[in-house]
Amino acid sequence: MIYIPLFTAFFLLNVIGSIGMTYPATDPNELSVIAVAYYFAGKSWSGVMAFVEFYYGFLQGLLYMPLVLIFEDAKSQYAAMITLNSLLISFIPVIAFSLARHMNAGKMWKCFAVSLISGGFCCYFAHSKFAWTETVSVFMPWFIIWLVFKIGDVKNKNGKIFLSLLTGAACGLSFAAHSRLIAVVTALFAALLMERIFYGRKRLSFPVFILSCVLMTTVVAGVTLKIQKELWFCDDPSLLKNTLAEFLVNFPARFENGGAYRILQTLTAQLYYFSTATWGLGAVAFCLFGAVLGACVRHKVKKEQQTYEADLSLFAFFSVLTVLLTIVFGTLYRFSSDGFTVYQDTMMFGRFIDGVLPLALVFVLIMLFTHSISINKILGACAVLGVIYVLFMVFAVPTILQCTSTRISPALGLYPLRIGAASRELLDTDSFMLTISMTFCVMGALIVIISCTKKYRSLIISVIMSSLTVYSLIFISAVYLPICRSESVEKNRSVAELSESVFDQAGAPTVTAYNISRHDSLMLQFLNRHITVRMTYDIESVPENSFLAVSVNEDVSALENSRTPFLLVAKTDTLRLYAYGERAAAYMQSQDMDDSERRSQQDVLIPEKTAPAPVTIPTETTVSTKAPETSRTTERTPIFTTYTTPSLITVPVEELDPDSEWAVIE
Repeated sequence: MIYIPLFTAFFLLNVIGSIGMTYPATDPNELSVIAVAYYFAGKSWSGVMAFVEFYYGFLQGLLYMPLVLIFEDAKSQYAAMITLNSLLISFIPVIAFSLARHMNAGKMWKCFAVSLISGGFCCYFAHSKFAWTETVSVFMPWFIIWLVFKIGDVKNKNGKIFLSLLTGAACGLSFAAHSRLIAVVTALFAALLMERIFYGRKRLSFPVFILSCVLMTTVVAGVTLKIQKELWFCDDPSLLKNTLAEFLVNFPARFENGGAYRILQTLTAQLYYFSTATWGLGAVAFCLFGAVLGACVRHKVKKEQQTYEADLSLFAFFSVLTVLLTIVFGTLYRFSSDGFTVYQDTMMFGRFIDGVLPLALVFVLIMLFTHSISINKILGACAVLGVIYVLFMVFAVPTILQCTSTRISPALGLYPLRIGAASRELLDTDSFMLTISMTFCVMGALIVIISCTKKYRSLIISVIMSSLTVYSLIFISAVYLPICRSESVEKNRSVAELSESVFDQAGAPTVTAYNISRHDSLMLQFLNRHITVRMTYDIESVPENSFLAVSVNEDVSALENSRTPFLLVAKTDTLRLYAYGERAAAYMQSQDMDDSERRSQQDVLIPEKTAPAPVTIPTETTVSTKAPETSRTTERTPIFTTYTTPSLITVPVEELDPDSEWAVIE
């Protein structure tokens, strides 16, 4: 009876936090995921997705697919997607509560503290307010470890086999969320192996688990390749960014020009982010993990009974190894990024770590509730923090301070600690010293509490951690999300206004987006689900008989001066929409007819299938690690529908009277 109200409370909290999120803003993260949802629903955005270099997995899009089918309006679809995120993310505090009970955390309030620390983590709250793949990537590690603990509750053989099968399938399916979850699966394998070695416990059926994982991974790989080929027009996944194939193929080349030193810089920055985003408690998790591992090894060698329970040790191995392996993956993924000397958050990129960071915090709380925490562990944590911060200040900070830009989202966990600092300001030495000081303040408070009290130690530490969680949530709600809402509205205002003039109905002519931003092109497609939007950067490849979206500053005189009809349909601050070609012009004019007129012209306005406009890839590229665009294949030829009408000019051109006012359409 506890789980339902607990889930409901966090669900309402997340839904309230999502109010005002009306349009996708993170390009191309969100719109690429939505494009996958439309792909599963039978609608391809390939005319635009051919220009997107990043692939973000298909699991989140698969979850969104029913929403695309149910809701017609784009705003309603997006609101439903964010609500689904809130639903999914609200299972995490329930799972954390269940895990705390499994590990005998004690009284009910202790389990509630574990729920708040995990489900109320500020980055979970923030990242779930966007329609990208972060929500399902955050959820999968918790779901996997919950399944593993459920196996321990099952006594019969068939039940264990079924749950082993389900756990393996979940591990394989996690690769459809994000490639970084390879760290989670690797940590789980290591944790189960360590439990087997130290406790002699065969928790699940390994043959069934491994077979299920391999089979699901194979299915995920097949579906991924199909989507990349048909939606991204890419036969080789190594040509797309954010894929494991691209990571492996280009990994040797990334060590050129000081790659080893950049790895050291990025690793220290990642450790700094983890330490500060946990208010220093991440270092406590490292020390407690060392204590658990040391005790397990010592008792195994001496053939003594283990000090720590099997469930607790398993969670210790899984949680901390997941964090460590994610930090390693994030380091190897980011150290050769193009923005290494441009964006301050490139080295400290914490979005990968955000997904698993609360696992370490829950481990600290469980250890506090079950075995207490000695002052030596806190002092050890202070030493670990000191080493991390010194290495960070020596190797990473000089390069970070030279960067000219920063983004909040990739390093969001830092910002609640920057008390009094403007969120849009660049990080400076004062910012780093302030965040470092805040973590040592927490360590100092823990030392005082542990030294002065024993009876109320758990309660006081829980209150401190809960207060930090609530404060971070307030910061995210009052500072970060309002910024995101306003930027989303402003970023999409012009394209949303232009979209009101697009004829979004089945059979309408194609919209050609000529030399406008990728985000605006994707948004045009998202806001108009019944038509096809195609991008091009070559004015000569703009097909006739389509609606043309261009920038207000774009030179389209080559089209305006032609004899082909070229009519302005709508204009906003940054964009213009034209009807280009006789059929497009006739279609636009037909929308002003009443029903009887339209029926009388039915034989004129019947649709005709025509060849699609060629997909033109931009010749310039800004990423040195990407293969030349000539290697991208466009063999798939989708069919789309336009309207064909008789010419508006029904006599030969040479017989036209140049003085006749209807001879030229202006």
